[in-house]
Amino acid sequence: MKRPVLLALCIPLMFTARASADDMKQEVSKIAISYMDCYTKRDPACVAGLYTKDGVFINPAGKHDVATAYAGSFKAGFNKLDSTVEEVWQVDNDTPAAVGKFHITGKNDKGDALDASGTWTAVYVKADGKWKIRMLTAAPIPPKKD
Repeated sequence: MKRPVLLALCIPLMFTARASADDMKQEVSKIAISYMDCYTKRDPACVAGLYTKDGVFINPAGKHDVATAYAGSFKAGFNKLDSTVEEVWQVDNDTPAAVGKFHITGKNDKGDALDASGTWTAVYVKADGKWKIRMLTAAPIPPKKD
C-alpha cells in the first residue's frame, strides 16, 4: 500500500526536474544565439552585455576583461562564431553550467584565413532578472603538427 503512494508522489518530481533542465538548456541556447549575433556584429560591448558586471572570459592566455578580449579578437580579424550547446547541468539550485563547442573564423589584415575551434564551458547566474554568464572558458584545439 505504501509503495504505490510513494511512487505516485515521486513521479511529478521527476518530470518537474526534467522540465527544468530542458528549460535551462533552452535559456543557455538563447544566450549562445545572442553571443553569435554579437560576434557577427563585431561588437565587444554586446558580448560583454551577456556577462555579469564582474564576469570573466578565460582562455589559454589567462583571465580577461570580456570587452577587451573580444575587441582584440575582432581587431585580429575574427568575425564569425558558430557555437553549440552540448550539455547543461545544475551546479546548485542557482547556478547552472554548460559545455559546448565553438568555431571562429575570419581574415587578418593580410587577407589570410583565420580559423579556430574548440570547447567552451560556462557558469551562469541570475542578474537583474536575467541569466548571465559569470565565467566562460574557451579551450581551442591545438593546431595539428605536420
